[in-house]
Amino acid sequence: MNQAGFIVSDNCVGCGKCIQVCPGGVLYMGRDKKPHIREFEAFGWNGCWRCEHCLAVCPEGAVSILHHRPEDSLPAPDPDTAGPLLDSLITNRRSCRRYRKRNVPADIIENMTARLANAPNGGNKQLVEFTLIDDVEEMDYFRNIAYREMERLAAHGIYPEGFGKEAYEDMKRWEKTVRPDMLFCGVPHILIPHAPLGQGKPVQDVIIAGTYFELLCASRGLGTIMMTFPLSVLKLMPEVKAMLQIPEEHYIGMIIGFGYPQIPYARGTQRILEQKRLHRLTFDRRQEN
Repeated sequence: MNQAGFIVSDNCVGCGKCIQVCPGGVLYMGRDKKPHIREFEAFGWNGCWRCEHCLAVCPEGAVSILHHRPEDSLPAPDPDTAGPLLDSLITNRRSCRRYRKRNVPADIIENMTARLANAPNGGNKQLVEFTLIDDVEEMDYFRNIAYREMERLAAHGIYPEGFGKEAYEDMKRWEKTVRPDMLFCGVPHILIPHAPLGQGKPVQDVIIAGTYFELLCASRGLGTIMMTFPLSVLKLMPEVKAMLQIPEEHYIGMIIGFGYPQIPYARGTQRILEQKRLHRLTFDRRQEN
């Protein structure tokens, strides 16, 4: 036993795969032809990255770490079925601007947020935090406060960055057609990924976490919308933004609205990446010695 809880069962055949995939380089093959973990001072660089690659790669299910057992892991997907399924999820995802006023069950939200621990992040530092409003009434309360302040500021000629009077009034008109709520699109719930600046890769980590959450929602029949307009609005009202209790030194890339869509879609889109946007590289080898 050790601080990482690294345990190898008798099923180990000494193949060394766990050692080969350990990004922290803390595993080594002992004289007993079994992997062992060296002592380290702290998790992270020069220590265990808590990535659990050793647990996941072992073909015999012989490795446990961080008190996680291989038998409790989800099985690897079959590419023949996973590929077409992910294709369908990606082509059927879209920005949803109309929602049912209905809570997503707590167990579904809990399951999705738990999976976010698997989103890639720089150095596996796991620094991304998530601010969640998972109740319709709480969301309405926050929405109404922010909306009233937004309108008060607009009445004094104060608009979010990048929006003048004309653009603001365009969005107000859209409330009669596309979106019933120009600020939050009537979402019943929001999730806000954020991470401390100056540590790890906060911008990339937050955007990746948000993208993963969008796909998790799509796989469960939920609509989503990644919103940046509310961030610009909230910058004008620090007291309202403070209600979210997000540290000032944290990077916020988007606010993700989610819930059950009011208008279901029958099929995916048929957008295809234009070839001019794909830059395939080849290299001139004639100058090689």
